[in-house]
Amino acid sequence: MKRALISVYEKRGIESFARGLQEAGWELYSTGGTYRFLAGEGIKVKKLEELTGFEKLLGGRVKTLHPAVFAGILARRDSDAREMERMGFPSFDLVVVNLYPFTDAVKKGLDGEELIEMIDIGGVALIRAAAKNHRWVTVVTHPEDYLPVLEEIQKYGHTSPETRKRLAAKAFALTSFYDASIFWTFNQEKLPAFFPANFAKYQDLRYGENPHQEAAFYVSPFSLWREMVVLQGKKLSFNNIADLAAAWEMAMDFEETFCAIFKHQNPCGAALGETPAEAYRKALEGDPQSAFGGIVALNREVDVETAEEMKKTFLEVIVAPSFSAEAREILKKKKNLRLVQIPFQRRYPYEGRLVEGGMLVQERDSFTEEDFRIDWVVKPEPVPWQDIRLAIKIAKALKSNSAALAKEGMMVGGCGGQTSRVEAVRIACSRAGERARDAVLASDGFFPFPDSIEVAHSHGVAVVVAPGGSRRDPEVAARARELGIGFGFISRRHFRH
Repeated sequence: MKRALISVYEKRGIESFARGLQEAGWELYSTGGTYRFLAGEGIKVKKLEELTGFEKLLGGRVKTLHPAVFAGILARRDSDAREMERMGFPSFDLVVVNLYPFTDAVKKGLDGEELIEMIDIGGVALIRAAAKNHRWVTVVTHPEDYLPVLEEIQKYGHTSPETRKRLAAKAFALTSFYDASIFWTFNQEKLPAFFPANFAKYQDLRYGENPHQEAAFYVSPFSLWREMVVLQGKKLSFNNIADLAAAWEMAMDFEETFCAIFKHQNPCGAALGETPAEAYRKALEGDPQSAFGGIVALNREVDVETAEEMKKTFLEVIVAPSFSAEAREILKKKKNLRLVQIPFQRRYPYEGRLVEGGMLVQERDSFTEEDFRIDWVVKPEPVPWQDIRLAIKIAKALKSNSAALAKEGMMVGGCGGQTSRVEAVRIACSRAGERARDAVLASDGFFPFPDSIEVAHSHGVAVVVAPGGSRRDPEVAARARELGIGFGFISRRHFRH
């Protein structure tokens, strides 16, 4: 006789699965709440205590941790049959388990003993044992696998070796993810000795960077991405998410009403405004040509006035914390435009990227007030603090080497991704044109030569700020004094490679 052990926290789909197994002649064992649920549905199921001879212990924390259970799961059919017969232990052919929802408990704010009790022990052990012995045992951990497994059993009387191996891999992925989630909840080290990944597939994407590449989006269970809602538009692609993530990240650097327009993970427009509509108009004005087909991030609700402005330009994605009902009515006429809603309230503490066979990880680059403390060489009067802060934040968002120009609360020119810093300054000033006059220019790194100061001055830039650190800092400072251009050293660099 075939036997199944069923112990699930989430009951979705389990009644029909268990009923199908019963109709196929399987003997079912279960525990606690699962037993009561199945028995209540009229399914013939045995209590696991009938096998172990023990009632649950320690308030239910010990139910399945028993030799009779684990021997039944781990027994090798070709070499352990005699020992199993001597012990009087039956073998299990199917183990159906899902786990206490630990991450949900964290999100609900549980802590202390309440949270500790949501760490599943027996379930994880059952899953790992069944997955280890997948040569003979099928392990099912996800409700979406119930129907295909049942259909295979109904057709052949058992599952195939390929199915068992596939489900075992899926089971190990689940326990790995589960343990990693527990680790990150309790971890207090900034860069721990082990960096377990706790990312689950959020969705498949239209394609990767190019249409011939398959892609998917994986997120942490604690990430705000899990609260992302695509309100309308086509399915997101790899590039869409990369761009909207960069734009969203920049928008969260501002407490003031702010809008950014991104292309290829670089801002081509950015501005402050009294209203969302004003911020968007000014951001668009920064470079309306590059904004075509861009990604817009706004750190305020998109209202009617803003939506009316946005509908005039072809945009790929708009990301904001919310959209008014009236704004959605206006924008839904642009059927391919994606509206993405994400709260603006907390950030994942790490950032990084995959490299061949490895992963680079660092603390998230963020601003403090120290970033805006300037050691003036030539102090302008008055100091244009709003544009200085804006230019520094834009330079951080641009790929290195970068230079950003801000004037009257908006980005008027910028350039990133250059191998030469003076070339970044030259291109940024060229893009700004006449608007470079009296603007503020910020660099994401130090000037190795005075040439960047000279280029900025030739375009009429009023103030330049950059990190120090070059051995030629005194030479650069002396040239700024000669030219009479406002110039100061900022305390930290913000490279973005």
